[in-house]
Amino acid sequence: MRPFEGPSATGSTVTNASGQWQVSTAGGMFARWRLDGKELYYNGPDGQMMAVPITVTGTTLEPGTPVALFQTRIYGGGTDNGVGRQYDVTRDGRFLINTVLEDAAAPITLIQNWKPPAGL
Repeated sequence: MRPFEGPSATGSTVTNASGQWQVSTAGGMFARWRLDGKELYYNGPDGQMMAVPITVTGTTLEPGTPVALFQTRIYGGGTDNGVGRQYDVTRDGRFLINTVLEDAAAPITLIQNWKPPAGL
């Protein structure tokens, strides 16, 4: 994961000697913070959406144990650097994910210049 240096709840700066903390246990990509900064989401190498609780106390950052939230079925497997991050987290904690579609999608019928009958 990337280095973290930022203010703690007490206003001091959170750092460690290397400026980095190990968060995942099996690797991961495309980390994204929860809005309140208390959790970090990332794609696990097996395509699982992972979450790690983060606690900042004084000048110490403590990552918790990673938890698998769900299998993503993200386009490209979710770990392709060339494709980039294929998800985002909304303010209310829901996920928006670019998902692989089931087999062939049903055809779409587009009706142009349709004039509904009076009264509809």
